Amino acid sequence: MLIDADSNSETGYRGADYDYYVELLGGHLSVYLYQLSSTGGYKLIASNPNFTESYDPSGALLASADFALDLDAINNPDRYNLLFYSAESFRSNEVRQFTNWVSIPPPTLHVTTTPEDISISQGDSMMVPARIKSSTGFSNDVINITLGGDNNSEFALASGFNSSEIIVNVERNQPPLFKIYVPKDTPLGIYSIPLVVTIREPSEAVITKPINVDSSAGKVNPELEISKVYPTVGYLTKPINLTVSVISPKSINDQFKEFWGTYGSFIAIFAGAFIGAFVKMIFDKRKKEN
Repeated sequence: MLIDADSNSETGYRGADYDYYVELLGGHLSVYLYQLSSTGGYKLIASNPNFTESYDPSGALLASADFALDLDAINNPDRYNLLFYSAESFRSNEVRQFTNWVSIPPPTLHVTTTPEDISISQGDSMMVPARIKSSTGFSNDVINITLGGDNNSEFALASGFNSSEIIVNVERNQPPLFKIYVPKDTPLGIYSIPLVVTIREPSEAVITKPINVDSSAGKVNPELEISKVYPTVGYLTKPINLTVSVISPKSINDQFKEFWGTYGSFIAIFAGAFIGAFVKMIFDKRKKEN
């Protein structure tokens, strides 16, 4: 198990500060905790070479054992990331498989939209671009967005939302783009539209302590090093709410004010130039007549 103890990809080796290593060799279990350096070196800081904890006696988890890692040994972090891997070797050949990083505590998703506050008049529609990002900061690569609903028991339908009141279409997953239509008879109010978003969480597995090496510190043996980087991809699915305010339709006066606020300056400049040119033309004509 690789541990990013400070949630900082710049420390340790490619973000991994520790390697909690359980080895099964000749029917015997051994447990080691290594600290990893930015250069790929490792240092043994704790070990139990003769693990004597009994296997699960209940039979529910056959051929299993419980392992405990004291967080004090890794500076007792309140936020950290874990990456699990398995390794099997025969002589100088080795195969390793990696998971994606798992964040502790679990991450959440955040959405930002343009405009930030979505207000749509009754009978109108709006295209809303958005950005959805994980609180881990690893990625904002959204691969799927669906509307939450009663059919999804894990993600309950948000209160105050009815699909017949507001129509939402996902025009694009990445970058997210929504088309929202508000029917004329939709009651005024603030609606929370429940979405279920799947985001791709890439992880970069790193050099780990090679197995069957007795030294307590040193560099990774090049013969056991397949690659310095093992790219893997994980997926995070979480509920998220999109907030929409339904407002009254704009009056003609409001539409004029909005139009003038957008184009008034341009019209004033154009009209001023036109009047100036027209006046000059009149003066030139009278000058010629005199």
